[in-house]
Amino acid sequence: MKTKDKIILSSIRLFNENGMVNVRLQHIADDVGISVGNLAYHFYSKQAIIIEILDQLTELIDPIIDEHKEFPGLMDFDTQLARYYHLLIKYSFFFIDLNEMKRNYPRQYEKRKLITEHILRQIHNWLKQNEKNGILIEELRKDHYKMVAHAIWMIIAFYLTKPLDHGSPEDSERVFKEMVWTQIIPHFTPIGRMEFDLLIERLLDSFTPEKLST
Repeated sequence: MKTKDKIILSSIRLFNENGMVNVRLQHIADDVGISVGNLAYHFYSKQAIIIEILDQLTELIDPIIDEHKEFPGLMDFDTQLARYYHLLIKYSFFFIDLNEMKRNYPRQYEKRKLITEHILRQIHNWLKQNEKNGILIEELRKDHYKMVAHAIWMIIAFYLTKPLDHGSPEDSERVFKEMVWTQIIPHFTPIGRMEFDLLIERLLDSFTPEKLST
């Protein structure tokens, strides 16, 4: 692996474990096993490293958050949740260190806002499409599903800040998905609930014997 790639991987892990503000170039150099001078040859500052990481993240996340991406069924949405989850785990500092990013990396913070808007629209579009398809009930009031989309986004963005031990990575993914699906369950039509019980709850049970409470 190239030194530049090692620097990026070490930086991501250290940022995730300690937060951006607490990681210095010396920490990254020590973790990679190189001198600070060698690190500076590849990245002149911590900001340059963060910009590179976010550029990589953008390449990964753009195809996932395309608001026009079609994932109409419940299984499709569950797969989309898995994609959100794995990005959340790999780049957790990007979702957690909001104040640090807003104060010191305003351009990257604005990029995060755009990503948030795309995900919100994507989730809202999915909810409205399934309302149209008879899987979800009609909105209880104007913009109700926009509020549901916001609630789901808050779970996605702040899941890792919950002071709970979610257990193994597999169990943690199940808990994450359960929290999201719990926001949607009350809005299923009888047909939608039947489809959920047959497809999604069975899939969640494959992680663990525990049942999703209703």
